[in-house]
Amino acid sequence: MKAKERMKTAQGETDFKIYAGVVQIDGQEFTVPVLAGEGIPEIIIGLQWLKTRRLVVDFPTGLLTLG
Repeated sequence: MKAKERMKTAQGETDFKIYAGVVQIDGQEFTVPVLAGEGIPEIIIGLQWLKTRRLVVDFPTGLLTLG
């Protein structure tokens, strides 16, 4: 785990703990940052990818696309 990092969210600024996570996409394995913070119920995985790739989440069909 890395030291805490202060970041902006829709709810204001908060401190996040940063962990390393491993995900598999199309058979490729990636190590990505995983952010967790108090008062934030969701874990944010791979946030840095959102700066360079398009993420589409379609909950009704259960489809997630990272392109």
